[in-house]
Amino acid sequence: MELNLNTLITLLPFAFALHNFEEVLGMEKWTKSIPSFIHKPVTTRQFGIAVTLFTILGFIVTFSKELYLTEKYYYSIITGFAGMLFLNVFFPHLLAMIYLRKYAPGIITGLLINLPLTMAILLLVKDSKILSQGQIALLVIAGGLIGIFFAFIFLKIGKFLDVKKVTE
Repeated sequence: MELNLNTLITLLPFAFALHNFEEVLGMEKWTKSIPSFIHKPVTTRQFGIAVTLFTILGFIVTFSKELYLTEKYYYSIITGFAGMLFLNVFFPHLLAMIYLRKYAPGIITGLLINLPLTMAILLLVKDSKILSQGQIALLVIAGGLIGIFFAFIFLKIGKFLDVKKVTE
């Protein structure tokens, strides 16, 4: 069976959504049981708001191909998105699980779905020659850094909306 790049890209935001759902289910309890330097405690509502915003962004990025100026630009953004999910398997999920010696929310979907999916996408982008290996490497790193930025922003929004709901 030949893997089709566009089919795998279509699966990307759904894999991201499933991964985020796994995280939401256990994140509040998990963050309260670990040192705060690893992850500050969050409520399920705060984290749910954050990953919902992030998931929506993933769907927009993926399914708005016609809005990109060029096909290369679209594949660059998708490579960054896939790169973010690829790195996310290792940092923080796998690293946290090894360091804490316990389940880290998101590790199951990260290892079983996101890792093989993103590896396949990155390899197919490389094989397609749409982007060079150097461009792919830079986009993976940029995707990871941009993902950290968005996670921070979306968690802040989630905290603001969670506190607002509690005070009303």
